[in-house]
Amino acid sequence: MNRGMWGWLGAALVAGSCGGDDDAGGGSYSGSATQTTQQGTDATTDVTPTTSATDATATATDGSTSTATATDGTTTTGPSPLTVDCGAPPSGAQGATYKHQPTAAGGVPGYTWSATGLPPGLMIHPNTGQISGSPTDPGDYVVEITIEDVEKNMAMATCPSIQINDQLAVDYDALFGDAPCIAAGGKTMLDYVSGGDGSKITCAVPGGLGNGVLPSGLTVGADDCAIAGAIAETRYGGWAWIVAAEQAGVRVYAPYCATQTMQAPKAYEIVGSHSGKNDNELEPLVVKFDPGAPLLLDGDADPLFEVTKGVCGDSCFFGFLYQVSQSPLGTGACKSDKDGCAGLCPLVADPNQPDGDTQIQCSLLPKMGTPKIGFAHEMWQKGDAPPAEFQARPFVVQWSIDYCLSSTQADCKGKDAILANGSSSNLEFPVIFRPQ
Repeated sequence: MNRGMWGWLGAALVAGSCGGDDDAGGGSYSGSATQTTQQGTDATTDVTPTTSATDATATATDGSTSTATATDGTTTTGPSPLTVDCGAPPSGAQGATYKHQPTAAGGVPGYTWSATGLPPGLMIHPNTGQISGSPTDPGDYVVEITIEDVEKNMAMATCPSIQINDQLAVDYDALFGDAPCIAAGGKTMLDYVSGGDGSKITCAVPGGLGNGVLPSGLTVGADDCAIAGAIAETRYGGWAWIVAAEQAGVRVYAPYCATQTMQAPKAYEIVGSHSGKNDNELEPLVVKFDPGAPLLLDGDADPLFEVTKGVCGDSCFFGFLYQVSQSPLGTGACKSDKDGCAGLCPLVADPNQPDGDTQIQCSLLPKMGTPKIGFAHEMWQKGDAPPAEFQARPFVVQWSIDYCLSSTQADCKGKDAILANGSSSNLEFPVIFRPQ
């Protein structure tokens, strides 16, 4: 990830600009699903035999034969009765990939297949008899299958009902009612899944646009969808990332998270407040969004972060760097107004108000006395309405911030100086967007 650098402040703000270079992404995984079939009922129709003057046999597709001997010594032979077997059609689910193979035997191959009563979205192949597709409507369906051989003999079977369940889904109200994200040692996203066809569910971390950042040292199990390992990050704060659960070609998504609570020995004190709570910078912020409206993170003091160093001096110069992971907020053009597309909103000391501070393009008033000990900021981000693929699923924006405070302006001027003189003061802060 490239870092977008903002200015450093004494008595005034030196504004920066925002752009695509502040974005970054991750890797991809894939999951799989399986489907099984069973044998069920069958039906038959008689086929008229033929007569020959010599001994002969006829073999059906299932290997059976039909023979009979007359009193004059001639042998009557013919194909086995034509039969069709529905088997036991598996359950399906709305939107899921569905496959089932009925069988046929006897008669004179090849067969022509047809069916009535199939769930919408499914079809039967006229040459193979395979039923396939993606069902569109949940319900119970009674299906009749008809086959015809090359001699126009026909057989029919009424199949056991095909159950089409609701589409695989995650109960986001329940998930976010419990916690802002799924953490190690508790529930997994499988505890919030409903619907589906009952086949195996696999989990993976897709990475990339809107999927946050999986911290080093952690994995998510493909079979149990649980966090494994120990976080190996050295930066202070929290991480959030998206896990995808897949069943029969349908994917659903849920936010996961982890925290690293240790700071560097000389790091500044960082206190975050959001969602009506104080000192909760290690808890992700959850933002509800309207799928049809422009995206917006505009805290108006929510979230608010206060960064302090003890005594900074009568003039406390500060600087910071930030980077933001790729998300739907960064898919549109950067705006030209004062809000831009992404940025921190610092509070700047006003020389005309030595005991107070003035708002600069933001809605906060920091609490800084004399001598100065630090600064406060909120964060904001805006973008166009989310693309269709993100309108019904959560996504993550991961913020990474590095801070610098000094009584000497040059100490916090520029990226290299900020990183060299900031005493490893940093914060990882995830924002989880969920659809209304």
